Amino acid sequence: MRALLARYSHLKFPPGTQASYSNLGFLVLGEVITSVTGEPYEEYVRQSILTPLGMRLTEFSYADAMIPHAATGYQLRWSIMTPLLELMVPRALFAGKAGRYIAFNRFCVNGAAYGGLVGPADDAARFLQAHLNGGALNGARILSAATTAAMQNIATRGDKMDVGLGWFRSRSARSRVPGFIEHLGGGGGFFNVMRLYPDRGLGIVMMGNATSYDHEAMACAIVDQQWD
Repeated sequence: MRALLARYSHLKFPPGTQASYSNLGFLVLGEVITSVTGEPYEEYVRQSILTPLGMRLTEFSYADAMIPHAATGYQLRWSIMTPLLELMVPRALFAGKAGRYIAFNRFCVNGAAYGGLVGPADDAARFLQAHLNGGALNGARILSAATTAAMQNIATRGDKMDVGLGWFRSRSARSRVPGFIEHLGGGGGFFNVMRLYPDRGLGIVMMGNATSYDHEAMACAIVDQQWD
């Protein structure tokens, strides 16, 4: 973390005036949580979020019960991203060719705070239920109602997305499907989406085992089906 921060010694703009999503920001936040709580970030998340919400198969590595069901990640062979991944990703992670795709061996992210969780969609759905219910689920509270509402307030504008506390809204999708907040992201072989429509009490979790796919079309189709 110190080495990364040394490379970015100046802010791009005054805090709160603009938004730009940053993995570095979440890594710093993870260090802050560790410093304030006196617990490793991963343990704090387990005790304060995963266990209370009953997210039993979600971990920072593959839980034993998940291994037989773990999806294989894929990357299109003929894509502009493929040569970049081959330069950036250790060769040991590539499992070989699978038709039009390159398959990945199972791996975990070294940097838990910016995307290290591994788990199934129904576990993630419990997290969304808590956010739709003011920070509580089945008698377990992970956030106050006021904090939950503050997190869902998308207050800061950015070039590609407007940002709140953890949740954001893509500016390209905002005009198509108003009223949602989301968090999404992925990497080699996977791309996941969590989207909330707080006013309608609707949450969507999508997990795909390809580096990219038309997640926006899928999300819109799900929402249209629910609202019809």
